[in-house]
Amino acid sequence: MLIAYLTALLIILADQALKYWVQTSFQLHQAKPGIEGIFQWFYLHNDGAGWGLLGGKRTLLILVSLFMVAYFIYLIRRNRYLPGQITWIYGLLLGGAIGNLIDRVRLGYVVDMIQVTFIDFPVFNLADASLSIGLVLLLISLWLSPYKEELL
Repeated sequence: MLIAYLTALLIILADQALKYWVQTSFQLHQAKPGIEGIFQWFYLHNDGAGWGLLGGKRTLLILVSLFMVAYFIYLIRRNRYLPGQITWIYGLLLGGAIGNLIDRVRLGYVVDMIQVTFIDFPVFNLADASLSIGLVLLLISLWLSPYKEELL
């Protein structure tokens, strides 16, 4: 259980620090080089969810985020005796959900800044990446784990 909360805390701190750096070092819609051929920094505000879905639906997105946070905490507490590799996945999910929730409550939008350059993909942030990676790992765990019944 501690692994999940520490993972979440690390994601939240890194996500918020990166967002602070971008907000204080970039102009809105400004791009700066990252790693050539992989990504660039591109600062923008996203008042929706992934791919701009539900744009302008702040209250709904906050409620969905609160539900996600509560559900991930429930999963962490319910599955506190599962192996560490399972619980840190919940930490990735919880940290990502809280990272974006902080932005939505505080700013009314989410700060995005990572733009991959080798494919056409929406700009995202560390919290988004944490949620996406956590979800993929959870799905793999559901497929492979002997603890399938307990995971959700």
